Amino acid sequence: MKILLVEDDEKLGSVIVKVLQTYGYDVDWAKESAECLEYVEYNSENTYDVILLDWMLPGKNGDIICKELREPQKYNFNNGIIFLTAKDAMDNIVKGLDIGADDYIVKPFENSELIARIKSVNRRKSRTYIGETAKVGNITINRLEQTITTGDKTGKLSKNEFHLFDLFAKSLNKVISRDVIMESVWGINEEISQANIDSFIYLLRKKLKSINANLSITLYKSIGYKLEIKNDK
Repeated sequence: MKILLVEDDEKLGSVIVKVLQTYGYDVDWAKESAECLEYVEYNSENTYDVILLDWMLPGKNGDIICKELREPQKYNFNNGIIFLTAKDAMDNIVKGLDIGADDYIVKPFENSELIARIKSVNRRKSRTYIGETAKVGNITINRLEQTITTGDKTGKLSKNEFHLFDLFAKSLNKVISRDVIMESVWGINEEISQANIDSFIYLLRKKLKSINANLSITLYKSIGYKLEIKNDK
């Protein structure tokens, strides 16, 4: 697996590089934002499987870099991006996922957790969907473009948001346990926490609301979640 680490902390960066190399990964290390983009451009023919992206960087911060990497007109990077961040507030985590990151890991972290997250994101990037559409409530799902549409309003979903929403849509009005969600979206990975699920469901709720969807995601405490059609009276 080929990985780009973007981290300006010399001590932490050195440790992460050694850990990744111990697991047999091919690693490049960029220490600031411009160098990160140069690495991605230079390796466009044999691109990285996963980019580990620090949030706070010299030059542009990680959130700006993530947006640029995902833009089709710029770098069109479609593989895994994992934020490395000391910012554990929900707003920053949600922002990172909303702008195109596949996952996040809060510093300090265990080596085993980092490797598990990398493997999980790398597994998910290979999942593909056929070019078909489906209806659920007043929403049209486009599995090729990974969008949800109502009338003239369209919401673009990240890979993980789409995997999660598609799982809900296929089980409309059925409660899905956290374990099933975890395995279906993230794969078998004990390092993924309830906070990950909560973050993505928060994002989905926002996007459903933004396109006036008549769907809601309900939490059933200690059981799981259910997608259902709202009964507007």
